[in-house]
Amino acid sequence: MKRLISNDALLEKFVDLPDLLARVENDRELLAELFVMFQEELPGHQDALHAATDVGDLAETARAAHALKGMLANLSMRQLAFLAATIEAATRAGDIPAVKETLTAFDSEIADVSAAVDAFIAGK
Repeated sequence: MKRLISNDALLEKFVDLPDLLARVENDRELLAELFVMFQEELPGHQDALHAATDVGDLAETARAAHALKGMLANLSMRQLAFLAATIEAATRAGDIPAVKETLTAFDSEIADVSAAVDAFIAGK
């Protein structure tokens, strides 16, 4: 039980866990499955965001950030969803320096979230 508590605490740094658990009716197995899908889909979304940013395709950058924002919001990852929304807004405003700065923060946070999600999945 102690391991579960510590995995929850690690995850709660990035996820509004009570909110997310309420959404899945406290079904931790379902939540673990959702997190597995998240871990599978995240690299493709993140790669699309980087590729569009790297070539200066503002419309595609905005679309990729918007898709990430929705995925993250659905998983109660509020800070990450906020960063994705900030990237989307900066892109629409044509503020490339802000996009790149926020993307750096986003990537750092994503790495930490992925580690927490992996620990949660392993604890199931």
